[in-house]
Amino acid sequence: MKVWMWPKSSELNFYNNLLTDSLCGVGIDIQDLKHGKLFLRVGQAKPGDIVHIHWMHHAYQNRNLLLFLVKSFLFVLTMVYLKVRNIQLIWTIHNLYPHHVKYHKMERFMRRLICRFCGKLIVASDSIKRKVMAEFDVPAKKLFVVKHGHYLGVYKRNGLNFREKYNIPEDADVYLFLGAIQAYKGVEDLIEAFHAVKTKRSYLIIAGKADQKMNDYLKRVKDMDHIVLDVRFIPNESIADLISAVDVMVMPYKEITTSGSAILGLSFRKLIVMPNNDFIDEYFKEDMVVRYDPTDDNGLKNAMKVALNMKHEDKSPNYDEVLQELDWNTIAQQIKNVYQGSG
Repeated sequence: MKVWMWPKSSELNFYNNLLTDSLCGVGIDIQDLKHGKLFLRVGQAKPGDIVHIHWMHHAYQNRNLLLFLVKSFLFVLTMVYLKVRNIQLIWTIHNLYPHHVKYHKMERFMRRLICRFCGKLIVASDSIKRKVMAEFDVPAKKLFVVKHGHYLGVYKRNGLNFREKYNIPEDADVYLFLGAIQAYKGVEDLIEAFHAVKTKRSYLIIAGKADQKMNDYLKRVKDMDHIVLDVRFIPNESIADLISAVDVMVMPYKEITTSGSAILGLSFRKLIVMPNNDFIDEYFKEDMVVRYDPTDDNGLKNAMKVALNMKHEDKSPNYDEVLQELDWNTIAQQIKNVYQGSG
């Protein structure tokens, strides 16, 4: 079996590398359907092969409406070509919609159309499955739930002391926001909540690359007391040392389907603060997450207080059991079964 994967690997997210390696480990031949080469590479696929795409919107989306229409038309032709040649198209739906959508009606039309062309759709939770069925009118039999794998052992410690680097005392209580800093991730709400709960021994680290809007906002808050801003892409070799230096990871996202950042925190056995959502119930157990109601003005603030109290109680949730369910060998076998029609 030959599977044409887009993307096969990524320098920004180890998810694709881990997935590809695990699939190769169960005997799947993974070919690289390289970014920007879709229309050229699918011509090399043969009847019976599989084209597996993760972030489908890259194939058709554009901020210019005319280019959006042209790219969409070409992509539809590509899907027709695949169907005529008996090459199965599979889509892993990571998000119901992309984080940035300019033409919502066109986006919804394309995603509904793509779902019809796909032989199978993979989602990371039952809650996403229900949303896809409702939003894109997809029958349940076409959807397969395969969880997002863990990041155990992926990021290695390199001995960098981030508390020393950021001038944070060793006995301080430290919150961390890690990842791309964009409006939908709720960083403004996080800073406001931190000011409401901070003490002389509490700190907030905000680390990640910001888009232009958030970069302008953060320039106005960079001198705030006990807030450390490291506004850059955090290199992979620094991730483990940074996460190991903090007590609580905070993810005040305004939109959540499946969060790779939350699974990263889970992999490091860190207590997480995030808004209440179905994803929590499917991936975490008691005392691993402090959830809050995002419509409550005091929800995030109170959750951050509760999280530190829990850290001081030194509770020990059963992380091993949860992480075992996210083992990549298991996930690879589940996806192989989907490929072969027995998922």
